Amino acid sequence: MTRRRGRRTALAAGAALATGAVLWTALAGPSRLPQALPPHPARTYEEALDRFEGLAKRDGPEVNPACRSRLMTHGSRVGRAVVLLHGFTNCPKQFDRIGSMLHAAGANVLLPRLPRHGLRDRMTEELVRLTGSELLAASAEAVDVAHGLGDTVVVVGLSSTAVTAAALAQGRSDLDRAVLLAPALAPKDVPASVARRLATLLIHAPNRFAWWNSKEKESLPGPAQCYPRFPTRALGEIYRLGSLVFLTSGRERPAARSIAIVTTAADRAVGNGVIASLAARWRARGADVSEYQYAESLGVQHDMIDPEQVDARVDVAYPVVTALALGRPLP
Repeated sequence: MTRRRGRRTALAAGAALATGAVLWTALAGPSRLPQALPPHPARTYEEALDRFEGLAKRDGPEVNPACRSRLMTHGSRVGRAVVLLHGFTNCPKQFDRIGSMLHAAGANVLLPRLPRHGLRDRMTEELVRLTGSELLAASAEAVDVAHGLGDTVVVVGLSSTAVTAAALAQGRSDLDRAVLLAPALAPKDVPASVARRLATLLIHAPNRFAWWNSKEKESLPGPAQCYPRFPTRALGEIYRLGSLVFLTSGRERPAARSIAIVTTAADRAVGNGVIASLAARWRARGADVSEYQYAESLGVQHDMIDPEQVDARVDVAYPVVTALALGRPLP
């Protein structure tokens, strides 16, 4: 009886291990970035204006007036166009101040409203349907428009859109620079391989809404245009896209001419170790990659851009980000 029990226990353990291995493999999900539409850059300044009007027309009455797409131009094509991609649950207003600074420095600046963001109803459930492919396509469309605005194009993304900027850098040779601000490749202290499987779980498990601040909830302090909660399914889509960028970086050199990555040691949201690994993988492929990290003592938070965030340190963050976007020496 003891031997039989031992065999049954061993068989059960083996079956459990085999099942676990199958599940671990299945949770890996896809291994390649979504197929992006072929680049279709605007050829002239006038064409860029027309195409921006098409973007602007998508901002219907359901959109918060403060969150509409913006275009800051000098009335003609200039040397540099900068695309500013707002973060998850925020909107273009987040980048207004730094966008004005870049414009004052001579750049034409495009701030598109990304899909399902910036609605008047801050408790909307629209973000549940957001996909990584949709976010990537909208970001690529903005880059296409920007080609009519400047001789060189720079894209700046924050957190979720730093991931789409990374994906664009991976595949688009018409990008002069991608500036990635705290890219949401993985949650803090989570390895890349685990983040990839976590993404699959979040996408396929029943969605739930998580509050950015479980105590304040709808009364979340800070930017009034932000959604106070986010869907776990959309977060999974962002992590999946980040995981696919990470996987691709081990196989292919990024096509963009240069990439700048900015992180903060005080970040409580994303894993800086995975970000550093991505930079190393790109550099090993011969890419021009620079890294900059704010010291923890400076108190720069994950959202280093929105001046209305609680504990915002834009006085520290903006000089670095603007220098990188404009191709100037760091302060």
